[in-house]
Amino acid sequence: MKNIIQKIFDRHSLGTVLQVTSLKGGTFNSVYRVSTENKEYAIKIVADKQKEVLTYEKGLIKTEVKVYGLLNNVDCIPQIYGYNYTDEYEYKYLIMDFIEGQTLNKTKLGKEEYDGVMYSLGRAMAEIHWGTGEGFGYMQCGLKGTMREAYHFGYIFETIQAMCEVLKNKATMSIEMREAYLSMTDNLIADARRKVKDIPFSDRVRKVIDKNISAFDGVSAPVLTHFDLWGGNIIIKDNRLSALIDCERAMLGVPEGDFISLDYLAPFDKEKSKALLEGYNSVASEKLTFEGDSLKRFYLMRLQLGLIVFTESHYRYARFTPMYIGSKLFGKKVIANALKQLEKI
Repeated sequence: MKNIIQKIFDRHSLGTVLQVTSLKGGTFNSVYRVSTENKEYAIKIVADKQKEVLTYEKGLIKTEVKVYGLLNNVDCIPQIYGYNYTDEYEYKYLIMDFIEGQTLNKTKLGKEEYDGVMYSLGRAMAEIHWGTGEGFGYMQCGLKGTMREAYHFGYIFETIQAMCEVLKNKATMSIEMREAYLSMTDNLIADARRKVKDIPFSDRVRKVIDKNISAFDGVSAPVLTHFDLWGGNIIIKDNRLSALIDCERAMLGVPEGDFISLDYLAPFDKEKSKALLEGYNSVASEKLTFEGDSLKRFYLMRLQLGLIVFTESHYRYARFTPMYIGSKLFGKKVIANALKQLEKI
């Protein structure tokens, strides 16, 4: 592997590779820490072409490069030094800063320190959400709706008729978020059915989604969401937030989607999330309340995440291994929890 990485580093004039260490934690691509004479890097090398992937995982490295570009001005996002997402070179990869520190899920913090990290994380989330796009969903799967369609008339005409057109198209954007969500969840269910006959709670999932999908009607514009901000992707150094890593699941969607991963199972608790929300709302362009439709969107995004975790288990791991069983059962728990909460609202 060292020789392969040296060839890649030569393409970007990043120096002589002295040491390569495999980094654990990722389940999709291979990630390595690379030491050179001047700097420490992390390199992500795309999974084998023959490996089966979920629908939304096709072409991920290209999307991740775009995401890092959109987040270029966010302090806690690693800098990119080189990449390839085309078939012109034998490897697809992404080279970025190696971030020193420990992941949040392996760091012991006192309450005051933890609240400080949560406040900083909330601010970072809001900064991520400043990044917008021209539609909803996964960039690699085709976005639903376009911002250009939604605001085009407002830029050209300064008439009442034009403003009415803008308002009408804003409503269309809400419908497009509905379509994006339905497309993403339908793809996950189809991916699962390629591997297993029985999807957990399949009838309830469709019924609950249909009943609550109108919660997206209040969404007027897509925001960039990381969508995988669990403790393993939050880096802590000196008891402070240092970096957010691994944007593989990023999408253009709703801000509530970035609040689901710190606790996948418990009902959302505004009091326990006070520092996180205060940090977020201190800089967010639109403040979050987690009431009414906002709370429904939170649980709808958690439901989508549960479908991802369940379906991933059939693509990532050999059947009947501890990782396969654990991931499958956890995915079912997340789905069941989200359904329960949506049925209660």
